[in-house]
Amino acid sequence: NEAGAKWSTFYEEASRNASSFPLSSIQDALTRLQIQALQDRGSSVLSPEKYSRLSTVLNTMSTIYSTGTVCKITEPSECLVLEPGLDTIMANSTDYHERLWAWEGWRAGVGRMMRPLYEEYVELKNEVAKLNSYSDYGDYWRANYEADYPEEYKYSSNQLVRDVEKTFEQIKPLYQQLHAYVRHQLEQVYGPELISSTGCLPAHLLGDMWGRFWTNLYALTVPYPSKPNIDVTSAMLQKQWDAMRIFKAAEAFFTSIGLDEMTEGFWNNSMLTEPADDRKVVCHPTAWDLGKNDYRIKMCTKVTMDDFLTAHHEMGHIEYDMAYSVQPYLLRDGANEGFHEAVGEIMSLSAATPQHLKSLDLLEPTFQEDEETEINFLLKQALTIVGTMPFTYMLEKWRWMVFSGQITKQEWTKRWWEM
Repeated sequence: NEAGAKWSTFYEEASRNASSFPLSSIQDALTRLQIQALQDRGSSVLSPEKYSRLSTVLNTMSTIYSTGTVCKITEPSECLVLEPGLDTIMANSTDYHERLWAWEGWRAGVGRMMRPLYEEYVELKNEVAKLNSYSDYGDYWRANYEADYPEEYKYSSNQLVRDVEKTFEQIKPLYQQLHAYVRHQLEQVYGPELISSTGCLPAHLLGDMWGRFWTNLYALTVPYPSKPNIDVTSAMLQKQWDAMRIFKAAEAFFTSIGLDEMTEGFWNNSMLTEPADDRKVVCHPTAWDLGKNDYRIKMCTKVTMDDFLTAHHEMGHIEYDMAYSVQPYLLRDGANEGFHEAVGEIMSLSAATPQHLKSLDLLEPTFQEDEETEINFLLKQALTIVGTMPFTYMLEKWRWMVFSGQITKQEWTKRWWEM
């Protein structure tokens, strides 16, 4: 678009000017960090035509992702988008074949439309990386985690790869136990003819469209079902919670630990529920820092515990944005690309504790923690955290190998399933 093209031209000129200053000659640490940030020309290094094409590719993929539909075989006029629609089936249905229909249908429609665009995206992003003096875009991505100074905090992208592999190996034994337990519980639900007692877990049964977070499997896997339910969705519905109350509770959580209230503009300009009109929107939750004290969240909030925790996660991003808003413009960002997610996730973990839920009157006043309720709680946390780590590790490793050419585009799907 026109605004993007103007920004690209401006940034390219500023970055070119910054590149004339050798970092080693700059004594002031704050100035050096800003010049270093500006020397990264990002996607603006592309020609205007290719920069515009990259923006178009990204916007088109985002639109396909959020608006792609799957239509019912018996009712072709009844079609569902991912959010809200197919995500509800993937979260709640225990019909094996309905889940498989949603899982396969979304990939058949959305995936096939996005495939050629993603191929183009990989080519353009690799060009961005090479013009910025990196070997490929995976190398460029990992450089975001590097630190050259101060000396005691030096960190390389190679060290990142080693640390990721080490962390995965550390969590793997626990993941294998969780995997075996979940497999056994799902076998009780779907039967041995659909669930192998020794094999892999079918991806379409794991609680969301990607098999990423297993949180929605809690009701099927809870070890002590006679204990009070720590998934407070039913309590929220019974007490007539809505999206605004969810976000007000999140704000109260943050102010209780000394962080800032949301701004008036946040409440006026955020999209916290799906629009009541026919507008097509991207429902995937995101937090936005638009500058000049303008912070917003976009989310089609449903009254569920999952969305209650997601609201805390997204507001955690806003709190982090507010915390570094006093920094110079070029340094108003997370310490690295993973830090923002870590901040958001640690906040949602804290909000999920029985003690906090009890303070919100979402658990009965008589609720008492004992060994069995603690095991229930820890399983729920493991389904969210431990279950997602191998998925995330595999996804990043696959993308790194795609960008580096270790996986050719003819083998993308094959290698994905092998990994």
